[in-house]
Amino acid sequence: MLQREFDLYLDRARHFYKRLADELFFETVPMEAEFRHCADPVPYAKRLEGEYRPIREGERWGGPWDSGWFRLTAEVPAAWAGKPVALAVNLNGEALLFRDGVPYFGFSGGSVFGENYRKEIFQLPYEVAAGQKLEFWVEAAANSLFGMEMNGEPSLHTLYPYGDYKGVANKLRIGLFNRELWHLRLDFEVLLDLVSVLPPRGRRTDEIVMAMNDAANRFAENPANAGIAREALKKVLSRPAVSSAMTACATGHAHIDTGWLWPVRESIRKCARTFASQLLLLEQYPDYVFGASAPQHYAFVKEHYPELYEKIKAAVKSGRWELQGGMWVEADCNLISGESMVRQFLHGKNFFMDEFGEDVKNLWIPDVFGYSAAMPQIIRQAGCDYFLTQKISWSWSNKFPYHTFNWRGIDGSEVLTHFPPEDTYNASVVPRELVPAETKFNENTILDEFMSLYGIGDGGGGPKEEYLERAKRLANLEGCPKVKFGRADRFFERIAACRDKLPTWSGELYLELHRGTLTVQARTKRNNRKLEELLATVEFAHSLLPLSEYPAEALDRIWKTLLINQFHDIIPGSSIRKVYETTEREHAEALEAAARLAGDAVRKLGRAASGAVTLVNSLSVPQDDPVVLPAEWDGSAVLDASGSALPAQIEDGRVVAAVTVPADALTVLARGAGRAPACEPLEGRVLENGLIRYEFDADGRLTRAFDKEAGREVLPPGAAGNEFSLYVERANNHEAWDIEIFYEQQKCGTAKSIEPARGWRGPVRSGLEFRLGIGNSRLVQRVTLAEGSKRLDFATEAEWHEERKMLRVAFPVAVFTEEANFDIQYGTVRRPTHRNTSWDAARFEVCGQKFADLSEEFYGAALLNDCKYGYKVFGTTLDLCLLRAPKFPDWDADQGHHEFIYSFLPHTGSLNNSGVRSEAAKLNRPALAVPGVAAEAVSPLSLEAATVALTVVKKAEKEDCLVIRLVEQAGRNSQAVLTVPAGKRLVGTNLLEWTNDDVLTPEAGTVALTFRPYEIKTFKVV
Repeated sequence: MLQREFDLYLDRARHFYKRLADELFFETVPMEAEFRHCADPVPYAKRLEGEYRPIREGERWGGPWDSGWFRLTAEVPAAWAGKPVALAVNLNGEALLFRDGVPYFGFSGGSVFGENYRKEIFQLPYEVAAGQKLEFWVEAAANSLFGMEMNGEPSLHTLYPYGDYKGVANKLRIGLFNRELWHLRLDFEVLLDLVSVLPPRGRRTDEIVMAMNDAANRFAENPANAGIAREALKKVLSRPAVSSAMTACATGHAHIDTGWLWPVRESIRKCARTFASQLLLLEQYPDYVFGASAPQHYAFVKEHYPELYEKIKAAVKSGRWELQGGMWVEADCNLISGESMVRQFLHGKNFFMDEFGEDVKNLWIPDVFGYSAAMPQIIRQAGCDYFLTQKISWSWSNKFPYHTFNWRGIDGSEVLTHFPPEDTYNASVVPRELVPAETKFNENTILDEFMSLYGIGDGGGGPKEEYLERAKRLANLEGCPKVKFGRADRFFERIAACRDKLPTWSGELYLELHRGTLTVQARTKRNNRKLEELLATVEFAHSLLPLSEYPAEALDRIWKTLLINQFHDIIPGSSIRKVYETTEREHAEALEAAARLAGDAVRKLGRAASGAVTLVNSLSVPQDDPVVLPAEWDGSAVLDASGSALPAQIEDGRVVAAVTVPADALTVLARGAGRAPACEPLEGRVLENGLIRYEFDADGRLTRAFDKEAGREVLPPGAAGNEFSLYVERANNHEAWDIEIFYEQQKCGTAKSIEPARGWRGPVRSGLEFRLGIGNSRLVQRVTLAEGSKRLDFATEAEWHEERKMLRVAFPVAVFTEEANFDIQYGTVRRPTHRNTSWDAARFEVCGQKFADLSEEFYGAALLNDCKYGYKVFGTTLDLCLLRAPKFPDWDADQGHHEFIYSFLPHTGSLNNSGVRSEAAKLNRPALAVPGVAAEAVSPLSLEAATVALTVVKKAEKEDCLVIRLVEQAGRNSQAVLTVPAGKRLVGTNLLEWTNDDVLTPEAGTVALTFRPYEIKTFKVV
């Protein structure tokens, strides 16, 4: 065959395939339709509680985020009896067909992501009779699979900053379906796709092209000839795969973002649409296997669609619906704390066990923006042996070297990890994805299979019927890997046999993309941090009371509010405004509820005392930060529990006291008869105590820092700290998600004073207040230095009114080291301070939780924070990203008022020989003040250790005992002595509290413990 003949016939096949899309029905008729408009979702049981009106094809039924109920009716023509009949429904949005009041099938009006995301044909899975009257109830949503119609790069002059959408009845038809032609089109689809990846002119390619040409001839432009045309393709579709072909273990998948370009309320309905459709496919395809993660999604269905939930439980029991992922939601893994990560597993795996009786052994988070080096230990201690993601394939600079490997964390724990080589969790079951996956699968000499996650995802949906039909055709087809339906857990069990032969990756899985998610939506990040810290105090305070009084249900609700908002598009800041309106409200309610619970515990532990305040310290180190007392203190002197006066001063009408609350304890302060002294004005811009001296210029820059204890300058000659920089910042893509390195070339402003600084000093601390302007924004900084401390706190309020700008603050230091230390979940990680290699250069913006530290052997400096995460440590400069201002997907991202604290802390010794960790802990968890109560208490559990922290004291989830968690923080072999209540023992357990391991009996009331570097230990106190 000549090349021009080949090209002609191939082009004919492509055009023929496209034309078949218009011939799927022999005939259709419009259905009678009436609808009820609803501003918000209305459940099925209440669908009749409103007015209905007729609607015809082409008419509009709703606007952005509206809902509607549709009643569709039709009478079956006599000629259709016993033949395939289908609905063609397109309401220009998402829709859910109910059957007998239960969700049955999900429709989607399409997506910018392509034709594969459109679902508008529902083939009735039952026969109909002549004259039969049919009725269908459909709930519609005026949003696409991906929310509103929005410009991903909006102009600042756009007319629709929040997007727009029209609910339109595009199709409301029922028809006689040409199922044979539908199969013919799928045959062509698979073969055309296969030709696209085969060698351009081999015998196999030529054979396929000629077979398609023959099929088109037999079709003869008559849809009734579809079956005859298919006969011409049987030979080329029956040629088996070569013996060395790999197998794609194909698991039906529907990635449902809990919130993203739509509010969480829509995710509830997305779960129903998705899960109903997949249950129907399980009935129709006996070999099909579907899997879904996120217990929160199952909880949605249980609450809102109980009958559907019972069907899911039956499918899980049958083994064909796989529960995946141990976390409550597919959470971000950079920003959440170590304990939040533990609770994601605790609540997630407990739900699956309680509801389904299954212990899920994998962590399933294919779309998260990087993975902390602390995770392998947490994954393994949560009873998971396997980890799946594909997101690292998105890295911009460097190609990750493995697809299947052992991932080693900071403590040495390892977890078997698989990256599906199609580099997507929304695969389509087509050769153009499967063949390259087989080719680039790096461990193909060790393993003969890889995972394929196929289905409509992000906005949910899962595989369509067409996906399963393609999988059947690709089960054993020459030129392609073999496709086999299968469960992920069985796949992991099989490849685990080769674990010892697989490579190992040590350290974090850093995503070279989406670095802006460390900073954007600052209010959500701040509230998350505050709630994480407050919950630890609430649990500690209630652990001092009888277990019968422990508020387990209330704490469960608060924790689940925290956990759902740690979803990987919510806390990172990559969702729309509607999402954050809900998140900010939920965080505020949770913080209020948690504070109320803490107060309740303290009141039960003490007595009412109008002139007192109780301070609660749930840290395992003494809390000695200055305390700002309640307004009702009214300038009075401050007494400790023994009646001795404490250092105090009046700042701006509030009393500030110097008090030390012992570790894991409650302390009472009382109002004295005298008055606290007022602060004296501070001459000049110098903050100084016996340890250190700080000097500032008029614009709030730190021009000198002299460490008296060490006898050295902290800043390099001529350099200044607290240097604000405003940058023009607009990424090439993914505006909220990304920060590009070229922002460094676009500095456009620094902070300038708009009022003279004022200062004060007293026996507790001294301070300066700067009022600064930068760009269109304003900053107010209260800079304070406590007596006996080197920690310089910058309490900042910002009125932020920028567009596509970024605000950073930098502290150059006279410390040289090639690595910096960053706080991560229950540990630290070291990263280079240079850009020698492409791997180093890619990490120009990294995550640090509570601090970043530059240390030589005997000296260093740290930059602490109480709610920020995005650090750049380059050379000898500590740099913190404070605020961003992207315009997509949230037009209003971060506009308005912000509060945050960062702290500069020079120190003698290396990080591990300094007080950086304890200072960061104290900054983030100040003593909780409960006024009007006198309650003194010390936890019966106390710890003596240099590098081990007691991080959690709580009631066990399912037993009447306390659970404690201890963590080695310095990355070295360590010892600790724990005092245990009289008559109690320690029983080792895992993070889920499911196991009873070694029993430790105290000797003289204490237990000696040894820890590996960064080891987490959890005990029941029984």
